[in-house]
Amino acid sequence: MGRIKKLFFFFLLASLLNGAGPILVDTEKTGRAIVWKDQMVRYNPETGDEGGLGRLSNEEALDLLRGLFSDWQEVTIDGISVANFSVVEGEGLGSVSASNVDDHFTYCPPSESCSGEDPPFVLGSAKSGASPVIFDTDGSITDLIQGQGAKKSVLGFAGPRVLDEVDGIQVIVEGQAVLNGIFIDCPEGASATDDCQSPEVSLNSYKGVIFHEIGHFLGLDHSQVNLSSALKALSGDGSELDGIPTMFPILIDGEAQSTPHYDDIVSLASLYPSSNLDRSFCTLEGTVYKADQTTELQGVNVVARRVDNPFAESTSFVSGQLYTGDHSNCNAPEGGFSIHGLIPGVDYTLSVEKISRAFTGGSSIEPCDPPQSGFQEKTVLGTFSCSSAGQTISAGTDATTTIVTTKGATTSGTDGTDDSTEDFAGEGSGCSLIR
Repeated sequence: MGRIKKLFFFFLLASLLNGAGPILVDTEKTGRAIVWKDQMVRYNPETGDEGGLGRLSNEEALDLLRGLFSDWQEVTIDGISVANFSVVEGEGLGSVSASNVDDHFTYCPPSESCSGEDPPFVLGSAKSGASPVIFDTDGSITDLIQGQGAKKSVLGFAGPRVLDEVDGIQVIVEGQAVLNGIFIDCPEGASATDDCQSPEVSLNSYKGVIFHEIGHFLGLDHSQVNLSSALKALSGDGSELDGIPTMFPILIDGEAQSTPHYDDIVSLASLYPSSNLDRSFCTLEGTVYKADQTTELQGVNVVARRVDNPFAESTSFVSGQLYTGDHSNCNAPEGGFSIHGLIPGVDYTLSVEKISRAFTGGSSIEPCDPPQSGFQEKTVLGTFSCSSAGQTISAGTDATTTIVTTKGATTSGTDGTDDSTEDFAGEGSGCSLIR
């Protein structure tokens, strides 16, 4: 069975101002990312007059959902289509409420201890062939699944739920999602003191929530690219909003994050590559080692940044995210990384960084939870580029792709340790949407 993550969800902590890789990897046999069978993503939306989403009618909610699925399908780099998968809307579910959600959604109530089923069932699902997307109009389904009162904090949750094996390859065959409409239930012109305002976000912000959850539904994990840009935004400086990816574990600006960042595009294309991805662009491959220059180091965020556009065009790969074997404490002997979608003739820098310690649980970034630590963040000297499309850069560049972390050393090179990183204040678990 592949490595499994529970559903990813957004929290809203209203009292605070506050490379996406694969969610699932076959760690038993192949070390491959697990994607939808035949590159065909299937979903079954809630339908019927009662299946609205907050103030949106069912038809309005369906139109929004369809449009955002389509936006993920149409991603490009330099105007070139790089992802190849289809989306199929299946038979509607009819109206879903707390009283019949058991017929559609697989979950374990917070008050109970539920045993899982044998593979290929990811979340104990009785395999149904359906992939529900539920519009939770009043938050009652969210409370039922996530616990009483969760509807005031959880905006949505989604992910794959059932895997199958085809010719020795694990694939996703079912997913599921719930979108909490209580966050967009205020009618037009509602007073700022109206009860519906607690909680409430703008419809444009909520589009970013849906877009993020569809990303998980497709099989994308979280990404930490441009953590500093997110910290700037949280402090009130929005000058680098274009640097924050949709799959960042915290929704910083829903409107900005409803458009895919370069990192989101590269990550999606890496899961579902079109023929253009490697034909029109380059790939950087390398390995991260500990200071002994021999032992590979898993769980290091390796980031490539375009020199003349470092925030909007940056993408990452967490070392050793594709591995096999039963390993704990982020100690798999795998430090490899592979970054796709690099533009020929463009100069990039390469850096290594820690995953923020705030990103654990539902906000974690594969393959390590808690994140890897005990090494020094740094930018590798020099730049790298490829001269023509289709190249794989592995050696002979100004910036070596054999990265030796200075574990146990400070930036000055003296003995000591440096395990610092800028972390978010507030809750460290759950995929957090913080205003």
